[in-house]
Amino acid sequence: MTKYKKPLLLLLCLCMLAVVMYVFAQADTMPALENTAELGRALGILSLVPPLFAVLLAFLSGDVILSLLAGVVTGAAMLTALSGEGILYGTFHRSVMSIVDTASDYENVRVLLLCVAVGGMEGVLHFSRGFEIASRVMSKRLRSPRKVNLVSQIFCSLFFFDDYANSLISGHVLTPVTDKVGVSREKLSYIVASTAAPLAGIAVISSWVAVEVSVIQEGLDAIGSGANAFQIFLGSIPYCFYCIFALAFVLLLTIMNREFGPMLEAERRARAGQPVKKGTQEKQECSEEMTGSQAENRSRRRMGLAFGSICVMVIFALVAFYITGRQEAIVQGLIPADAPFRFADLSTIIGCADTIQLIMEAALCAGIVSLVVGTMMHLFTLSDGILAWIDGASALFSTMIVLILAWSLAGTTNQLGTVYFVVDIISTGVPKFLVPTLIFVSCCVVSFAAGSYGCMFMIMPIAVPIVVAIGGMAENPAADPFMLSCVAAVLSGGIFGDHCSPMTDCTILAALGAGCETMDHVRTQMPYAMTVAITSVTFGTLLTGFGVSPIIGLGLGIVFLGLVIRILGKKP
Repeated sequence: MTKYKKPLLLLLCLCMLAVVMYVFAQADTMPALENTAELGRALGILSLVPPLFAVLLAFLSGDVILSLLAGVVTGAAMLTALSGEGILYGTFHRSVMSIVDTASDYENVRVLLLCVAVGGMEGVLHFSRGFEIASRVMSKRLRSPRKVNLVSQIFCSLFFFDDYANSLISGHVLTPVTDKVGVSREKLSYIVASTAAPLAGIAVISSWVAVEVSVIQEGLDAIGSGANAFQIFLGSIPYCFYCIFALAFVLLLTIMNREFGPMLEAERRARAGQPVKKGTQEKQECSEEMTGSQAENRSRRRMGLAFGSICVMVIFALVAFYITGRQEAIVQGLIPADAPFRFADLSTIIGCADTIQLIMEAALCAGIVSLVVGTMMHLFTLSDGILAWIDGASALFSTMIVLILAWSLAGTTNQLGTVYFVVDIISTGVPKFLVPTLIFVSCCVVSFAAGSYGCMFMIMPIAVPIVVAIGGMAENPAADPFMLSCVAAVLSGGIFGDHCSPMTDCTILAALGAGCETMDHVRTQMPYAMTVAITSVTFGTLLTGFGVSPIIGLGLGIVFLGLVIRILGKKP
């Protein structure tokens, strides 16, 4: 395959140039750029060209940054051709402005600062060598890869409240342990990715709740319904087949101790003593021998600092979630000001909290605590600790570049009206029982380019009116299986892109946290994600489309996944 890469790359670039020239020639017949819906329908499959080009280029070249930049430039060239501007300077100008506008967006800046805060904290903890020493202790008790994989999934589940925190923290904590027992970085990044987003997507108390409820409310507003969006979200959880099957698949792989596809190759390489693929850039671990009581006490202090800082971050985040979320819920009139503490209100309170801001503050707090306590314990000097914080934050610079380019490409895809073309495919002359399946597949496609949040924001306001147009307005949408199934298809289908696409933030952050190259993570995880997606369609959306209970579909799907692993899987 290697000898064909250059000809394929050249052919791919020529095809993209031909598409841009065709769009330029047809510019006079196309709708205005402001009319996104009509533009997407007029362009048709051509609206998928920028993200498709980026994905194919990423697989051929293995360079995510170059591929994303090429996708952004391609989208900018198409938009410039449609606007009638000078194609060369216009493409350059539009590409630069797209990146600048994306990088300066308030919400995006907060995510980038979150990466800086978590990276700085991780830099200090890495410098303290606490996790390295803890891995030695844990490796004495967790001698088998199966036990380590199970502990890893349990550990990732502790961060159910946010996928970003999960992706950025879990990998860094678990890497030393998995390396010791011969678990590949690709496998660890898969465990993190397939636990983080799916769990946050269906957890009643998580940073996703506010987003999911808000997009459902947008859909309800579009049809003039006064139904409770949160109740619809709760009712849709059993229909979120992809999320549930993804969590089950990780567990089944661990229990059965089998792998298949590229992951099997990665695991066999790790069992042979090479958990990190050759050529992967990683930090060098510092060694410290545990000899004598003084050295042992020092090692215990290092471990205490590492895990204590993580506990500080988690506790700070949860307390801040409750305090600020409760205040906002009271302001919005969702709960009375004098209401006593109730577990039933927790989901509403967490949903009202500013997730990114609070986790960023929690990471900064934990970083400061680790600096102060580490200095007081004489584990390092304050100046060395600050330099370690800066090194940890700067280590995420390339990741932030990837995130900015990925967001820019998603914005370009949105301007081309891709979502309207995809949704139109499923809304014309489709039988009712196929609607949940086609919505799910459409979300898989859109999320591949725009990520889960972008997919939900774009498709949910369109999907809910489609449901009503095909199935009619139910008296109580929160109890209508057809509505719940279609809403869940959007919510869980959007997560698929976070698992398969090298252009989405969760994929990028999961690979970063585990110390794995993004394309290696995508290449090894894609067969697993595709298996889960096919199972979600076969035993999920299709069965419920015929009126079968989602519980029956979940049971059959889990059995099917076990059979797939048994037939295709082999022990590493």
